Amino acid sequence: MGRKSKQQMEEETTAIQSFLSTQQYRKANTLINSKGRSTLLVQKLFAVSIAKAEHNPDDNTLEANIYGTDLKKIFGVKGGSFYEHIKSAIEPAKNKPSILDWRIIYSNDETQEIEAINVITDASFKNGVLNVRYNNKITPYLTNLQSNYTVLSLAEAVQLNSVYSFRLYEILKAEMDRQRAITKRPGPYYVQYHLTDLKLRLGIIDSQADPEIISALKKGNPDYDKIEKQADKLDGAGKLKTFGNFKKFALDKAQKELNETTSIWFDYEPVKAGRGGKVVNIRFIIDVNPKVKKSNIVEEKANKTTVIDSMEVMDQIQDIIDQKIKFSEIRAIAEAADYDIDKVKAAYELSKKSKNIDNFVGWMISAIKNDYKAAGLGNSSIVGKYVQSSFNYSEEDLLDN
Repeated sequence: MGRKSKQQMEEETTAIQSFLSTQQYRKANTLINSKGRSTLLVQKLFAVSIAKAEHNPDDNTLEANIYGTDLKKIFGVKGGSFYEHIKSAIEPAKNKPSILDWRIIYSNDETQEIEAINVITDASFKNGVLNVRYNNKITPYLTNLQSNYTVLSLAEAVQLNSVYSFRLYEILKAEMDRQRAITKRPGPYYVQYHLTDLKLRLGIIDSQADPEIISALKKGNPDYDKIEKQADKLDGAGKLKTFGNFKKFALDKAQKELNETTSIWFDYEPVKAGRGGKVVNIRFIIDVNPKVKKSNIVEEKANKTTVIDSMEVMDQIQDIIDQKIKFSEIRAIAEAADYDIDKVKAAYELSKKSKNIDNFVGWMISAIKNDYKAAGLGNSSIVGKYVQSSFNYSEEDLLDN
């Protein structure tokens, strides 16, 4: 197979960018708020594969096939093969979960059920194609969603550089959308998480690392102090064990990334309790990113400007044309000319040289749309008759425009 031309590569890149800019993925809030540990690459692969996955109704599984060349472009990997990246995601490594090690605990408060499962049952990379198949137990949380789910932007998700940024993007977006749907009011919105619960959601503490942690999480009201102590014994939180490091490497980094590059904005504050002022909770303030709000305001202003400009064009048409015509007819002529006053002027000058014009407005619209002047019909004595017979507008037609 020959090397791809520069044009082919540019076309492929454009196609990927187009795919990302318009692609969204839906995820049940139950799954978003599950507790589990994974890498950033695994999370990104999950998001991309959800967007591309196909449902097999025979065994109720989701399966995705993604070209490695597409993954390179999506993730911005430059040079070399994507094989090494895929290998690191699939092959188990010391103290680093693989794509097959990704286990989550999720609960459904409505049915009062809690379950711990592996997310992905099979993964392979052959002939440059990544194949991923998901546990059929999570299929209901990814497809045919009717309620209690969040729509997320693939473009926003895959450009994040930290697994904590990625998880907080999903968690906070889900919470913001939930509160907005309930309250029917604009933000800001507030939510508070127990520090240990947040570490579990972000995968800093592995929910599957120890039987005691698993047992504690399966209870309706988990004993987070017990979970934290057990995680400390296992050194499960690593350098993020202290709040100072958790703040610096997880919260602050995620805040900077999300506030600069996504459609959501957040701030936070630690909530202390007990002797010594130990941090026990994190209180988040969430809102639509001000950059997005500003963009919407600019767009609204642009739309208003367009309306003002359109009115000016119609005023000019009224001044140019000597004949008495209705406002709806002026608007129809303006729309036919895409509000280009020069086109209207040209058609009107042509009408003065034409004969047998019974329906002036219909004639003008036809002349503008068919550019009779450009076609060399300006001096023809039969232009009026030709246009009149080929394009006859009624007042009803004009009012519908």
